[in-house]
Amino acid sequence: MDSAHAFEEPPLGIAGKRPFFLARRRFRRIAALPLAVLVLATGGLALTGNLPFPGVPVVELKGRVASKADLFTDPEVQRILMRHRIKVTVDVAGSRQVAEGDLGSYDFVFPSGQAAADTIKYRREEAHAYAKIKLPFTSPLVIATYRAYAEALVGRGAATPQGTPSADTLYYDLDLAKFLDLARTNTTWNDLGLNPGRINSNVVTAYTSPYCDSNSAETYISQVAFTQNGDRAPDETSADAVGEAIKPLLEAQGRPASDRFDSFVSGEDSVPTPVIYEHQYLAYQLRHQAAKGRPDTTRVLLYPDSAFLTKPRIIALKPRADQLADLIDSDPELRRRATELGFHAGPDLHGQDLLRTFLGDQHLPVPATVNRTRALLPSPEVLETILQTVAGCKRILS
Repeated sequence: MDSAHAFEEPPLGIAGKRPFFLARRRFRRIAALPLAVLVLATGGLALTGNLPFPGVPVVELKGRVASKADLFTDPEVQRILMRHRIKVTVDVAGSRQVAEGDLGSYDFVFPSGQAAADTIKYRREEAHAYAKIKLPFTSPLVIATYRAYAEALVGRGAATPQGTPSADTLYYDLDLAKFLDLARTNTTWNDLGLNPGRINSNVVTAYTSPYCDSNSAETYISQVAFTQNGDRAPDETSADAVGEAIKPLLEAQGRPASDRFDSFVSGEDSVPTPVIYEHQYLAYQLRHQAAKGRPDTTRVLLYPDSAFLTKPRIIALKPRADQLADLIDSDPELRRRATELGFHAGPDLHGQDLLRTFLGDQHLPVPATVNRTRALLPSPEVLETILQTVAGCKRILS
């Protein structure tokens, strides 16, 4: 064949259509934006703690926690921990229950006070078991009440408003000795002259959680014992006598219940003076301020003059919980959130200053910083004797 009649062979191809996403430039342009948004959203969720990074394992930890369980159920705390690839579930129990229970299935514990933490520490040491302890924040023990009850105590000289008295005063100083004298003489709330419309024939007393379960109850008993003993911590020689002397002052509340603060904020007047931690009240007022634009001025706090600053401890029972203990103790975001939940996060004065600044920023009244007598806890052995005398509690120290 000559070159004049030469021709090219037709190209051969594979039969069938090209994939749509390759053949259509418009489709590629349309799909690119949603895909980019999906990638960015997934990364954003991971960074904010709402979704772990793909392929990065999440450490799941189980704890037994006393009154600080609300820290771990807080959504913001959960998000912060998830950013560190930690997920926490907790069982709730009183501090003494935490100390005397079987801890084999838990990675960490968080009793609310020193006595229970010391008991756990001693038992772990005796068993040569692992324990790493951190003290992340503090919270004073206080008595919550309604304004009418606080003003009735003011009228009897047992309480004093902090700062300039007004209809919006939220904080009062309580003379614990005079308060206990009212119970000693069987004085009722009606005897104090409550405002019209309020009737309460119960003897003046403070209401605690169960004596044999909770740190707040045993700490309040320690405060009462300290005051009864002339502002001195009872020792082994005085424990029995002090226990017998304060037992009648504590029996007026009847059978203690575990939901004292819940009853108080729900408006049940049958629990007019629950013993609580300051952070519980401040967290309630911060929620009320956020929702209503103002604090709840019908509910106030009494600060006993024999003050006690509770120091909850988080104890890692296994090395895998070390990171959690370290984060709760020192992570800046978790400290910030603890402050927002009403705690003194960090060392005493620093944590107190952080909280005062935050309350001021939220336009919430700030409790006065005063020099109160610091109540001293009796030794663990002496406290066990007093609890046994007052309420028949089983000894958790052998």
